[in-house]
Amino acid sequence: MNLENYLREKMRSLGTEPYQKFLAAEVIHHWRELVGEKISAKVKPVKLERGILLVAVESSAYRDQLKFWSEEIIEAINEKFGEPLVKGIRPAQGFQVVAPVETPPEVDKPKVAPENVTLSAEEIRRCEKRAQKVANDKLRETVLQTLLSHAKLQKFRLANGWHKCLKCDSLCEPTEILCPICTTKEREAMVNALFKIFSEHPWLKAWEAQKILLEQMPHMKNECLLPTIESARSSLIQQVASKVRFGDETSPDVLKLVALKKRLHPDKLTPAIIRRALADLRFNLAEQPKRFQSRK
Repeated sequence: MNLENYLREKMRSLGTEPYQKFLAAEVIHHWRELVGEKISAKVKPVKLERGILLVAVESSAYRDQLKFWSEEIIEAINEKFGEPLVKGIRPAQGFQVVAPVETPPEVDKPKVAPENVTLSAEEIRRCEKRAQKVANDKLRETVLQTLLSHAKLQKFRLANGWHKCLKCDSLCEPTEILCPICTTKEREAMVNALFKIFSEHPWLKAWEAQKILLEQMPHMKNECLLPTIESARSSLIQQVASKVRFGDETSPDVLKLVALKKRLHPDKLTPAIIRRALADLRFNLAEQPKRFQSRK
């Protein structure tokens, strides 16, 4: 028996109340290790009372996200201590983690005003050269003015901190790393990457999948939020469920489906767990039992 288990058994022998206080202190002490860096930065344990873990959250926005995190937090804690220590999680009334007070950011004024941006003779010549490809005189003049305006806009942006997109040659705002088009493409790639991660490791918790994804796509750290990851898991559950027929309890698709739903490794899936999970998902299966079909 290691020291940690010995200490736990020693506290258990002192009675229920001292033992529960000891476990509550252990949860707080190991909080970051239990829930990961991302959640521990936004949610703090306050008190464990009769199986209910009261937590303080950084803001009202993260109170809404708490419902996405609760299941994996409960699983992580109970797995760590080997017993159903936590049965539910709710925000602690009267407690809130106070974020540092910051001075409201001022709207940045352009370092260089638009009227002070002028094109060099060489830049104008390059625009004229491109416009010369247009045969129609009137259209050529319109194209030239458009090229000059665009060149002036690009020069204005560069003078005020805009930079090249991480993925293409378009210019991005100073606070962004991707242009809008590349952002859309990378979001799609991120969702596909999450599908692949969960398809290969369906038992992963959201924060574990998040860690793997950010190793692959570190530039998406502002997009890769836990609700997004849970949404990807739910979509994949729907896809896999559409391939499973009611009554099937042993196929690879069934094992993947239940592992996704329960966040359990296939080795930990028992017939009872599989049956309960499939009953919960019965309306999503490819072929439903007749008694459920009649209720639609």
